[in-house]
Amino acid sequence: MSELIGYVNGADVLLIISLVIFMIVFVVAAIYMITISKDTCDRLSHLPLTENENNGKE
Repeated sequence: MSELIGYVNGADVLLIISLVIFMIVFVVAAIYMITISKDTCDRLSHLPLTENENNGKE
């Protein structure tokens, strides 16, 4: 596979760009997880299991 990528013009730039995009997404997700409040974390952890009163069933 690396031989195929080596023949493409500009492949090194694309690989570096994809690594930078991955790192940015990872850092943003990590910062979000660190700064999230305890109440929001508890609410999100029970979200698929709880029923909402306003879920369209009347």
